[in-house]
Amino acid sequence: MQSARIKELLQRINFIEADMDIQKQILAAIPLQNQNDMEAVIRKIAALKQQIHGLRLDIKNTDEEEYNRIIAIEEAAETFRRISQDKRFVLVNTLNETGACFITMIDGTRLDCLVAAKEENGNWTVLTLDGETREYPGGLIR
Repeated sequence: MQSARIKELLQRINFIEADMDIQKQILAAIPLQNQNDMEAVIRKIAALKQQIHGLRLDIKNTDEEEYNRIIAIEEAAETFRRISQDKRFVLVNTLNETGACFITMIDGTRLDCLVAAKEENGNWTVLTLDGETREYPGGLIR
């Protein structure tokens, strides 16, 4: 039942992250002269970050291998975001949207992924299930 426990912890992290995003929006809307309100929201954001940190430690203590995989995917997602800033994608497919995300190489090899994005020039940027960000020239993909 470790996977059920980890799924529960990840869901809790997602809820807390959503709350943290709302708090950041609230912070941005507070007038500069309302320092006390700003400080209160900043303290709340800090407390939410601490909750996330504690939940991540719970994941690590429950299944360190799964924890390492999650961290690798998060790092690859950040790399993907950084790489993507200078690209113009004409097609983006994610595992969340369709339940299936893959590219097929011209030799028939299928690469399952979390995100596959095709650029205007035909090249592809892919976030793999293993948490790697890879780039492929369009000529290698069917």
